[in-house]
Amino acid sequence: MQTLARPGISPGFHYRLRKYIQKKHGSINAFCRAVGIKYPAQMTPYLTGKCAPGKKMIERLEMDGADIQWLLAGEVPHQTSTILGETLMLSRYRMDIDTLFRKFRLHVQTFSDLYKPCIDAYAVLDHNKSIVDLSGSLENYLGYPGDTLSGTNLKNIMHPEDFSVIEKALEKETRNEAIVTFKSRFRNYDGSYINAEWSLAMHTKPMSDLPEYAMIVKSSES
Repeated sequence: MQTLARPGISPGFHYRLRKYIQKKHGSINAFCRAVGIKYPAQMTPYLTGKCAPGKKMIERLEMDGADIQWLLAGEVPHQTSTILGETLMLSRYRMDIDTLFRKFRLHVQTFSDLYKPCIDAYAVLDHNKSIVDLSGSLENYLGYPGDTLSGTNLKNIMHPEDFSVIEKALEKETRNEAIVTFKSRFRNYDGSYINAEWSLAMHTKPMSDLPEYAMIVKSSES
């Protein structure tokens, strides 16, 4: 399907508009809140190619910081790497948490006589609760060989009773960005369990409506 013809607008406007919205805001609803559109359904004609943008819609996009030339004509001033750009967006908060974790470790090492580490491991989980990014800290914490937990589902390293509680809690959580904390039993490589207190920071994955989770873990006495 092609966007309805209008001077200055090339075919494919609706594809570029959807890509822009997902890349910057993560969802149509978030975009509508940002630009003052009360009903997200109003975006449907633009996103399906049935309607070309009018003056008011273009003004909203300009105020939102969109590249109007690219949206309307599909022209860009330079060659870009879509794959690299999207990968960078997807990993932005992963890099942030990695930087914070390393800074924290350095701080603890500097003041090791005064403080004990309050974070033992971290990882990033996808919408299926499978590990998609880790620094090796979670494997070290649970005694697993290096690179063995990548792609592992959370339920496989947790006591079954605890995991069912976590699933129910996450199903009830409706906020796009929230932090939830649990006390659970994680399974060590040798099959024994370790008590841990841990948190999940929920995010909407860029260019998608699917969630991802940043996880930090610390040992618990009970």
